[in-house]
Amino acid sequence: MIVKKLKNFFLRLFRRLFNGVTLGILCILVIAVVLLYTSIRNTKLAEVSSDDAIHSISEFYLKELGERRAVTISNKLNQTTQNIYRVFSSYDHGNIKNQDELREYMGSIQEAYGYDKLAVVDEDELMYTEHSTISGVSRYSFLTEDITAPSIYTADLYGSRKELILAVPLDNTRIADIRLRLVFVQVDIGSMLEEITDESEENETICDVYYSNGQNMTVSADPDEHEDDENILNVLKNAESQGSSSYTDVESDFISGRSGFTSYVRNGVMSYMYYTPVEDTNWMLSVTIQESSISNKISDIRDDMLLRGVWQIVIIVIVLMVVFSLFLFYNRRLQQAEKKHLIRLSQTDAMTKLYNRGGGEKEIRLALEAKAAGVFLLMDADKFKSINDTFGHDAGDKVIIAIADALRKSFRDEDIVMRLGGDEFAVYAPGITDEEILEHVIVRLFATIDAIDIPELKGRRICISIGAAFFHQDESISFTELYKRADENLYISKEVEGNKITVF
Repeated sequence: MIVKKLKNFFLRLFRRLFNGVTLGILCILVIAVVLLYTSIRNTKLAEVSSDDAIHSISEFYLKELGERRAVTISNKLNQTTQNIYRVFSSYDHGNIKNQDELREYMGSIQEAYGYDKLAVVDEDELMYTEHSTISGVSRYSFLTEDITAPSIYTADLYGSRKELILAVPLDNTRIADIRLRLVFVQVDIGSMLEEITDESEENETICDVYYSNGQNMTVSADPDEHEDDENILNVLKNAESQGSSSYTDVESDFISGRSGFTSYVRNGVMSYMYYTPVEDTNWMLSVTIQESSISNKISDIRDDMLLRGVWQIVIIVIVLMVVFSLFLFYNRRLQQAEKKHLIRLSQTDAMTKLYNRGGGEKEIRLALEAKAAGVFLLMDADKFKSINDTFGHDAGDKVIIAIADALRKSFRDEDIVMRLGGDEFAVYAPGITDEEILEHVIVRLFATIDAIDIPELKGRRICISIGAAFFHQDESISFTELYKRADENLYISKEVEGNKITVF
């Protein structure tokens, strides 16, 4: 037995190593082709005219930077939203007894997450900050709106200066007998850009964020101010456009939230700018670079081509690192697959191979949350105790297994079939929303039950009783309530001899 286990272990290890090496070799071949293509492409770029090369490299370079930075800002906003949901909706706030303790809790959140300003609004539009309680409606007209998703507003959070705030709605959150509706968090765009920008005195890339009207958010948080130096559309309007993109095209892109690339001359300096929308906002992020910087980069690239020997070593190191990373990734995927298998086993009834109570109930709750309309069936075998008492528990186990097989044959793969325990079973069948369809399924099930033949029972017929309850998309019901409805109908069915179903 020990030798067999060791043999199986080494076979599994060899398969993992072999698959990892094979994947690594394929990746190396792909990388080699990409590197060869890149080398040929770079050689051709070095041969074209300087203007075309600068334009092509600028667009590619700025687009890559702009898209990555826009995603970074969007991710930071989403992370802030998730943090708010976690600390206000998920935690147990039973230890917070009054407004003073609520303010103290808010202060700890500000300190933990580094928020400069934080406020909450209750269902009566009262705003609570770390230091005071004020009326919110008189200051913030958007509080009259039905805010159902995280939204960005320009408003006076609780001071004299206009601020950008992220309003995060809360659902059924109560702290210290206060039902909270919204959470306000100050959004510091300047700090975000400092973390991701390459702006420097040498005029490398300059990153800015604008409203759709072109107003620079990093200069003034008030979009009603329109100084020329603070509004990129005014800058472009007064500059000399280059290439195919005009001021009108850029303005249209800003209003419509589209990405684009433009070049312009201002004060005798040629600049390139890529702009792209920030997801889930009305903002536009831009990355700008001067032509001289790109020209210097091209010169550096041409000089670096003389050091091909050094680059070959660097490429080999990079390839080895990529292969190693892919191997680790593949190994991790195997571990995750094994973990999922173990989770599946923990949710499976050992005797019938159906979902057990915990696994099946979890799947049904997810279906209810997803509004997957269907029917819930609760069933058990009639007079099962007498079968155990008369024919023994081995025969009783065979009855349970036979009923499980009948359920597996009668329902679809996507239906949730589980054994609750003993002779009790349950099924949730998404998509079955009326009695006519249900009747066809139950007829098939009862026929399969009637066909059960267990020699130990000496011809005794197996029957089941079923209680059914429908769930419709326009309902809001918990699993417990759905179970209760079906259970009440099950008791009605059990009053009748033979296979019987009662529908809610």
